[in-house]
Amino acid sequence: MSSTGGKGDGRLPIVNRQWPCVRLGEVAQVVSGVTLGRRGDRRETREVPYSRVANVKDGRLDLSDVYSIQATESEIEKCRLRRGDILLTEGGDPDKLGRGTFWQEQIRECIHQNHIFRVRLPAEAYCPEFVSYQFGSPYGKAYFLAHAKQATGIASINRGVLERFSLITPPLPEQRRIAARLKEQLAAVEQARAKVQAQLAELDALPNALLREAFGGAA
Repeated sequence: MSSTGGKGDGRLPIVNRQWPCVRLGEVAQVVSGVTLGRRGDRRETREVPYSRVANVKDGRLDLSDVYSIQATESEIEKCRLRRGDILLTEGGDPDKLGRGTFWQEQIRECIHQNHIFRVRLPAEAYCPEFVSYQFGSPYGKAYFLAHAKQATGIASINRGVLERFSLITPPLPEQRRIAARLKEQLAAVEQARAKVQAQLAELDALPNALLREAFGGAA
């Protein structure tokens, strides 16, 4: 069985489940970030931007409001984000479990907090965008939900769970092809969504417009 759907034929490529699978921890470096409010000797620190859970959305980053934190050089070295790193949240509402995307060096020097896992894969073997899509797919979400610890409506995963994730690993050119096609199709979905929302806004405004036309403006 092979992937189907070629470029320009309107179909999405299908991930072949017969491609090799590896445990994420065997091929990736998985680390959590710096803990907020930690204690200790803070004299030799400097201020750096850091990515919070609020910045990590499902499939994108919202960097409109980035905080800074005092960190030591060793913390900065350990937690500094590099191009291609995948960011995943460790918990939240069950439907948002394992949400994330990949870092494109939007900020020159930035670290991440401890409630975000950073997944760093070898660039010669993995396409970050493909892996990020895989985590966010029903396949990935089902794994995270099945292995999550749940309490009072909040679900969370630990590093061990993430490292045991069975990563489907097609050849790198195939990963890039699938990621490119998915990106194209998802962009089309967002355009359609925006168009529908604009139409709904027009419909919501229509009753007032009709009443204004019938009765005129305010006295």
